Amino acid sequence: MSRPHDDTPLDDLLGAYALDALDATEAAEVEAELAQRPELAREAERLVRTAAWLGATEAISAPPSMRDAVLARARARRSSSDGPTTAYLASTARLAETFASLAADDYMEPTPNGLGVRDLVVHLAAQESLLAQAVDRPVVPEVAEGDIDARTAAFVERYRIATLEEVTEVWRRSVDEVASWAADPGTRHETVPWIGLDMPRDNFLVARAFENWIHRDDLLRAQGREVEPPPAAELHEMAELSIRTLPFALLVTDRAHPGKGARVVLTGGGGGDWRVGMGGARPDPGVAPDVTFTADVVDWCLVAGERLAPAALVHEVEGARELADDLVAAAPAFATL
Repeated sequence: MSRPHDDTPLDDLLGAYALDALDATEAAEVEAELAQRPELAREAERLVRTAAWLGATEAISAPPSMRDAVLARARARRSSSDGPTTAYLASTARLAETFASLAADDYMEPTPNGLGVRDLVVHLAAQESLLAQAVDRPVVPEVAEGDIDARTAAFVERYRIATLEEVTEVWRRSVDEVASWAADPGTRHETVPWIGLDMPRDNFLVARAFENWIHRDDLLRAQGREVEPPPAAELHEMAELSIRTLPFALLVTDRAHPGKGARVVLTGGGGGDWRVGMGGARPDPGVAPDVTFTADVVDWCLVAGERLAPAALVHEVEGARELADDLVAAAPAFATL
């Protein structure tokens, strides 16, 4: 399919697109056009809603979460110059697709944070609605609890007899509010109260993308499905955040080493090469690091997300091994998964 040059061929394709009846190449081209045409993106949203309400034929029926996934992908394309927002929206799109794949038989399967699959989805709705609340766009104003464990418990009770679709609708509305907030250029330099800290807007969005990835993997594993890392550009945002917060993590875990510096090299797509001050101060770029630590970027992020034990991380060390051990031990200090 060639890129549409006027509205007539694109209009013809929107109906098929709303019904998920295009092949992957055609769908990608339509999405690229929608990313540049907000008015047509709104029309696509209307058609997706209509398809979901009417329930088209079995052969081309639209999955319940298609609106979430399609619009999040389109928003992510429009936000391509804004890496944190792109990572957040893309992660929510993939999570929406995973929600749609869950069956009743999956609901009680355990996940790593101790919740069953259904309650993990409730937890995600609790978290995402807390995000919306943090940016002053509350979706569930009746639940003001800011502690995530207490909020999750309140949501589990509140939605005990609700359908999973009702729970994911709360999650979707919360994502929409956060996405709308992030789309405002005026938010670029804002801070957001989160986990007891005032987090820069970009850190906040990347942290949520990180958690969405980890919890999506939790759901996929509970279904017996294979997991996959985020695309390299998103993974780099997450790795960057984990490294940027390492000096503070070392301090709060009593593993700081004033005057010492480290070089962290993460290999693979999305990796990079960073210098880290191990005592809180910025490292002097002209001074050789006391330790060079090398590991795979996905494995490092899984340690930071508490899905891989520090002792299980395969890595190489040049220099003071005790410093490397403290870097790995401090990495998951801020995981809230």
